[in-house]
Amino acid sequence: MATQFLLQGTAKWSYDHEMSEISTSQKILAGMVSGATALPQHYGDIALNDKAIIIEGIVDDEDLTIPLSSIKQLYLGFDDLFPVMAVKSMGILWQPLRIEYFISAFETSCIYLVIDFNGVYTHDKEWFNTLTELLQ
Repeated sequence: MATQFLLQGTAKWSYDHEMSEISTSQKILAGMVSGATALPQHYGDIALNDKAIIIEGIVDDEDLTIPLSSIKQLYLGFDDLFPVMAVKSMGILWQPLRIEYFISAFETSCIYLVIDFNGVYTHDKEWFNTLTELLQ
């Protein structure tokens, strides 16, 4: 039987440790010279069902599954690692989706997602709202 997905799309993502390795000047430059953010390191397809977020990397990129039960924090917006100056619209048209989740009882990981970016806006807010409802 086919899996029923609540949402599907394409995603660009980076882990927090990857974002911390990008200099402030590179982040500012990314926001000034391109319509699309140059910050995310990975690209793939993303889907959401009632149990997990499933990301399948494209072109030899990694796959990632985040069980909803492991999500520690969900945040829509900018922060020190993904600053508002890193996007051309200065956050007016879209904001990244940050998900912190447990890998084990004592270890967490954090990713920044940009979902279905079309050069102007993303579907990050729709994903944020849907995830918020599922996690209640």
